[in-house]
Amino acid sequence: MSGVERLDFAERWLRDGMSVLRPALSVHQITVDMTNALARFEQLRREGVHVGATHLLIQAAAKALAANPQLHQIVAGSKRLRPESVDIGLSVAGETFVAPVLVIKEADKKTLAEIAAEIATRTPAVRQQDAQMIKTLRRVGWLVPFGFLRRGLLRMLFTSPAFRRGGVGTFQVSMVPVDWALSGTFSTAGVLVGGAIQSRVVAVDGVPVVRPMMTVTLSGDHGVWDGRASARFLSAVRGSLE
Repeated sequence: MSGVERLDFAERWLRDGMSVLRPALSVHQITVDMTNALARFEQLRREGVHVGATHLLIQAAAKALAANPQLHQIVAGSKRLRPESVDIGLSVAGETFVAPVLVIKEADKKTLAEIAAEIATRTPAVRQQDAQMIKTLRRVGWLVPFGFLRRGLLRMLFTSPAFRRGGVGTFQVSMVPVDWALSGTFSTAGVLVGGAIQSRVVAVDGVPVVRPMMTVTLSGDHGVWDGRASARFLSAVRGSLE
C-alpha cells in the first residue's frame, strides 16, 4: 500500500530555494569532436597527470569567459556584478537532489593539473560541508515553518550578488553520464553541461568517419545572455576543447 510522509525541513528549504530561482531560460547546444582532447588526456596521463573531460570543460568555460568579459556577469534583483575573476562552480554528487558545489576560484588562470588536483583534494570536504548543512536544516529548519516565509527569506538572500557568488561561483559546470542533459541556471547566469563522450558517425570534408563526440549544453539566464552571446561563448568553448 502506498504511504505518504511529510518532507523534513531540510527538503522543504531546498525545494523552496528551487522554486525561488526560476530565471527566464535560454538553451543552446553544440557537439564537440573530442579526438584531440582524448589524445591530450593520454599524453598527460603518461606524464602522471590524471585528467578527464570534466577538468577540460571547466578550463574551457573559464577561458571563454575570461576572453569575453562582457558575458561574465551575475544579475541578482536590480544589481549587476561583473566579477574580477572567473570562479567556476562544479556540481558534485551529494545526498540530496540539490548537488553541492565546489567553487574553483580563478579557474581561467589554472592548469589542467591544478584543476584536477584541487577537485580531488577538496571534494570530500565539500560533501562533508553539504551534509552538515542538511543536518543543521533538519534540526533548526522548523524555526521558519511556513513556505511563504522561507521563500521570502530566500528571495531576499538571492538578491545579493555576493551571496550567489559565494555559494556557487560566477558560472557553473556539470558533467552527466548520459548523451546530454539540460539544467536550470539557479544562482549563476549560466550552467554548462557536458554529456558522455560517445562514438558517432560525422562528416569530415564530406566523408563519413567515426569520431568521439560530446554534446555540450548551455543553459543561460535570458535576462543576461541573448542568443548571439550564447553562440559566441559556445564557439570559444568548442575551440578550446577541439
